[in-house]
Amino acid sequence: MAFLKEFFWALFMVGVPIGIFTTALVWWALRGGHFKEVLDSDALKNEIKTMGWSDKKRKKKGLEKATGTSHPLKKKWARFGGGFYGIVAFFTYIVIEVLEIISVISDFGGFISFLKQLNLNVIISMLVEALTNFISAMVWPFYWLSRIDTGYAWVWFAMSYAGYWAGLQLAQLLIKRNSQVVT
Repeated sequence: MAFLKEFFWALFMVGVPIGIFTTALVWWALRGGHFKEVLDSDALKNEIKTMGWSDKKRKKKGLEKATGTSHPLKKKWARFGGGFYGIVAFFTYIVIEVLEIISVISDFGGFISFLKQLNLNVIISMLVEALTNFISAMVWPFYWLSRIDTGYAWVWFAMSYAGYWAGLQLAQLLIKRNSQVVT
């Protein structure tokens, strides 16, 4: 019974959010033409994985140079490494930052009070926190394991990967359906 409870808890706490986040991010990138591989899931995964690689590393692996300018959101995603790890790290970064912003504003007594007390020290403190949050996001397994109390950590990782995989599939399906409607 404990396993089933943990399974559903992990499904709703990480599987569904990661799935929704992956769907939104990959759908946006596919729709914007940031990726070429729309139909083949494995090719899309490889393209996502390599999106943050330098041109030197691309050449070494026998891939073509990256073309055009990237959207800032795609650059941030690429900075986290792309693929499953990158998406979960990016998601973790957003979660940490949102929680941090809410905490800072509530510590000041509200948004208006925060704006009134905003000074250089607060800005520097926020930049330092953003850097530490980035590091926490890069090592997201440790961040999330410190947040959950479970004997089934593998279930949480499996659910996060299942959400990622389902999100990729759904984003591709949405793009395929949209292209069939247009033609």
